[in-house]
Amino acid sequence: MVAPRAIRGPTPRAATADLLGPLAGETKSRGLMAALEKLRAATCDDALAYLAHNPYENVFVTWLIESAIAGRPGNEVLLWRDAEGIVRGVGYFGPQLVLHAEHDEAVDAFAAHARRASSPRTIAGPVPTIERFWSLARGSFRTPSTIRKCQPVYALARADLRYTRADAEVGQASLDELREIADNAAAMIVGELGSDPRKNGSDFYNRTAALIKRGWFWRYRVAGRLVFMCHVGSVSALTAQLQGVWTPLAERGQGYATRGLGAICDHLLERHRTLSLYVNDFNAPAIALYERVGFRPVGAFRTIIF
Repeated sequence: MVAPRAIRGPTPRAATADLLGPLAGETKSRGLMAALEKLRAATCDDALAYLAHNPYENVFVTWLIESAIAGRPGNEVLLWRDAEGIVRGVGYFGPQLVLHAEHDEAVDAFAAHARRASSPRTIAGPVPTIERFWSLARGSFRTPSTIRKCQPVYALARADLRYTRADAEVGQASLDELREIADNAAAMIVGELGSDPRKNGSDFYNRTAALIKRGWFWRYRVAGRLVFMCHVGSVSALTAQLQGVWTPLAERGQGYATRGLGAICDHLLERHRTLSLYVNDFNAPAIALYERVGFRPVGAFRTIIF
């Protein structure tokens, strides 16, 4: 079974919270109003406790908060509390816009705030949240290039893994492999989105190098050939999210992805409680791969790409 650890519930809003008054809701109880507020050091535990209820869908925003990246210039994390002062939604506004909210009022407040925010590259979150958000806020954004309506979220626990490191000799990528790793990652993005990230100069290679230095890029070689690769994209106390799952075109159909991914997961589950990922619902071969390895469906994203 894939199950998160027990968590401490969020605490009521402090009287000194940095409320975004113009976006306050209309519900009032015990002298409080449902409202958005900016994340502060004193409220990080509240945000993380809320996000931990859905750890696989929320790993990216959890990682941003836990690693303090959320506090960097250009990033903003907002909490929505109900009239009882309990967190019922968290939104990240930055290069991406990522939302999770269980109440319509929370989604409505995030949509109102989005009209003032910078235009993101993508909007993502659980399907019901993004469906309502987009119905309210689409007029504030340019026309999307692509909408991925359903991206199943999968998770893997040690007990469900069906392969081991004995099935493939995998390892963490080194900077000596940077060019080959980055070019294959770019080929995957071109196939997925139709645009080449290398057009932005050295930035894509620098970002790939940062992942390699962090120890997050893994690859599988056979007779010196790169036959499979993937990388960790974000990490929380409950899960690590895998991204960039890729088999070079010439190496497909030989079982490398199954053995390689299974072996990499065996290594990663020594460091992380669970693993997770998401996939386009129309990518039947990828879904079959993940289910062969032992991943189980636990949710669904929707992503709007500009």
